[in-house]
Amino acid sequence: MNVNQIINMIIKLVMRKAISKGIDAGIKGASNMGGRRKQGDAEVDEYGQPTGQDGRPRQGGNGQGNGMTKQQVRQARQAARVAKRMGKM
Repeated sequence: MNVNQIINMIIKLVMRKAISKGIDAGIKGASNMGGRRKQGDAEVDEYGQPTGQDGRPRQGGNGQGNGMTKQQVRQARQAARVAKRMGKM
């Protein structure tokens, strides 16, 4: 065996371990996502918005006082980025 083969063998071993650890961590993280949910968020309306005990939508969501949820804020930011990109073309 020459040095090149030994180095390749070691790199393959290290990469195999790193990739398998990453896959295991990703699967573990994905399986725990359902357990992080709050009890009050179990009830949602037809638009996917969390509702209170009486069926009305909850107020607030992101602390800005405009009633937008985190998901809506993310979607708005993404739409703004897309619009900005389209304006540059």
